[in-house]
Amino acid sequence: MKIKFLLLVIAGFLAGMYSCTKDQTGKPVSVDCASVTAADNTYNLRIGALLNYSCGTTPGCHDVDNYQSNGNVRFDTYETSKEGFQNKSALCTIKQTSGCVAMPQGAPKLADSLITYIQCWAENGYAQ
Repeated sequence: MKIKFLLLVIAGFLAGMYSCTKDQTGKPVSVDCASVTAADNTYNLRIGALLNYSCGTTPGCHDVDNYQSNGNVRFDTYETSKEGFQNKSALCTIKQTSGCVAMPQGAPKLADSLITYIQCWAENGYAQ
């Protein structure tokens, strides 16, 4: 009886451990940008405020005063935001893809809908 119980506990532990592993490929999940109107999904209309609030000036992490201690990534202007996504893997960190530093640090992951806006902004050419 004790052996059956022990085997059951071990099987449950192993099933739980392997069912909770993350995808280790590091490949970003594709999004459907068909539902995002590119004309409305620009830096000036949506993305700038989203990045400033979530990453830049409001938390004070990736702004002009603190960016050097935060990966040299700034999100307080269009130019620096665009550069952060083109050259600094910002999308990888925001999506919390395996192999990337998860952002925002010390806060919950951004909602998938917000990440979709950001990813579609990037895929549509970083419209200002």
